[in-house]
Amino acid sequence: MVNKLKYLYNAHFYNNAKFNPNLTGLLIDRDRIVKLCFKQDKISPDWEMINLDGAYVYPGFIDSHTHSFSGGIYLSGIDLSECNSIAEVLEYISNALKDKQQCIFAWRFDEEKIAEKRFPTMKELDSVCPDRPLLLRRIDGHSCILNSRARAMISGIKSSAELLFAEDNDLAVNWLQDNLSEEEIIEAYKIAANTALKGGFTTVHTMIGDAQMSNQHFKLICDHLNDFPISFELYPQSFNIKDALELGAKRIGGCILADGSIGSHTAAMTIPYRDKDTKGILYHNDDFWRNFVSQAHKNHLQVAVHCIGDAAIHQINSAFATQDKEEVKELRDELIHCEVTPDSLIQEIAASGAVAVMQPAFDLLWGGNSGLYSERLGERYKIMNRFRTLSQNNITVCGSSDWYVTEMNIAMSLYALIHHHNPEERITPKEAIKIYTENNSWLNHTEESLGLIEEGYIADLSVMDTDFTNSFDWDKVQTLFIMKKGNIVYESH
Repeated sequence: MVNKLKYLYNAHFYNNAKFNPNLTGLLIDRDRIVKLCFKQDKISPDWEMINLDGAYVYPGFIDSHTHSFSGGIYLSGIDLSECNSIAEVLEYISNALKDKQQCIFAWRFDEEKIAEKRFPTMKELDSVCPDRPLLLRRIDGHSCILNSRARAMISGIKSSAELLFAEDNDLAVNWLQDNLSEEEIIEAYKIAANTALKGGFTTVHTMIGDAQMSNQHFKLICDHLNDFPISFELYPQSFNIKDALELGAKRIGGCILADGSIGSHTAAMTIPYRDKDTKGILYHNDDFWRNFVSQAHKNHLQVAVHCIGDAAIHQINSAFATQDKEEVKELRDELIHCEVTPDSLIQEIAASGAVAVMQPAFDLLWGGNSGLYSERLGERYKIMNRFRTLSQNNITVCGSSDWYVTEMNIAMSLYALIHHHNPEERITPKEAIKIYTENNSWLNHTEESLGLIEEGYIADLSVMDTDFTNSFDWDKVQTLFIMKKGNIVYESH
């Protein structure tokens, strides 16, 4: 069968950081863009004509940090984001039980939105769900509570407290997730892939592992990568370097944790929290991280570590800085989240060569002088998520959703970059688009084939109904088409 070239036309094409009115079409041969077509170019009747009806065509957007497995599971769980009281939480759980599988996941819980300003107790959870294991997880994923049934089934939890943090939180979450079948695991990734497509993405970086020593179902997903309509870039999320190498990984980490989260008061700070007498938690000492990064680099593995508070960012960046700077830059080691960054710390990051992998929607949801960040940290909210300052100091900023924590929605992420609560940290639409295309492709060492609409590049395209270079309402934006390697894999209806 002779391959028929595809011709995309009647659209606005984002090329050279702008919509070029003279660029009238793209010619696709199998998985590649083979020609940028301009007004004077002749159109062949042998081409397959694809009319995009005036849409806006961008290089395929990339999300550089997600929890796709958890997100895929939780989408079929109990979403508590609209609850305003403990009574509503219990009602949501009770009403959902008849439709759920054996293990019950309740997620997106935010005690700051609850009238009582607290988690439900184990006794309260037992009153509506006594017979099946139930996990209720905070919106940021860094704390959870179990009902009695789940608590009795999970061995190894160290704390006697009902609310679980750090390793106990990870243990509880991973125990429940590990008790799923291979079919349920693959289905979770299919749900995640479809969520990415609807949100405008062609490629998603995701972690697989228990953030300790297990890489869980990494090989299973490797064996099924071609079954998904998007590209999953996999991170073995553990400290097990030997296993990561045996799995054929080119990186290690993701949400291996230097600290926790601001919402859970576990992000590690140099100055105590405003609303609680704590500086958070450093989960490991300096020597641990230096040795881990050194061993990873000896095996040429890119390293990605979760670090939110300035104490944690300093600790991880210092571990990177003790390595050869050129090797750090070559491997493109990642400071995941990189939220609290005073000026002195920004200079340290610039000197190390590390990359800031950030979540713009965090500021949109929790930033400003009346948001969660201000409540927890006071005036330090002004030195958080400093997209412009980091970029101006020659630090590469990459963008992600941290999905399931925030929506995998490119319009939401771009809007948050452009409309930061601190005007001094806002970036231009052109810079925002670059973060989710060129920068995120560069992070994955694919900058010579992805991230631009250019001849010779892979035909990964995000076709939207909105011009992101002008004002837009993010919650009204629609993804119209997604083209992956020259094939349309998503169409809105």
